[in-house]
Amino acid sequence: MNKKVMEQENPYEEIGKELIALERQGKLPEGFDLEAACEDEAFVQLLSELEPYGAVRVYAAEQAAKAAKEAAREELTQEAMHRSRLPKSTRGEQALSPQEDYAHMSPEAFRALENRLRNHA
Repeated sequence: MNKKVMEQENPYEEIGKELIALERQGKLPEGFDLEAACEDEAFVQLLSELEPYGAVRVYAAEQAAKAAKEAAREELTQEAMHRSRLPKSTRGEQALSPQEDYAHMSPEAFRALENRLRNHA
């Protein structure tokens, strides 16, 4: 059989050989699980679009980004839970009415207060 017929029978054979070579040469990213990646449809799609080494790098970067996003989401959830456990203010959002200090009031301020009270009465 010629080589073209053989490639048509299994078009991924050459890609598989390249991936195995990358693994043997230690060129795969640290912690990259080649078997698990080959079972993922997204990785297979990348292999059809890119060279094997590029597909590995892109897939590893996408997986790292996904893991970072999940970690950030988990951290935000934990922080929200922690904040919800903090004591809440029992006082409403009402402003406190100021207490008048009549003893230290200037005579003009006292007369103005007296006039206001008379007008409201």
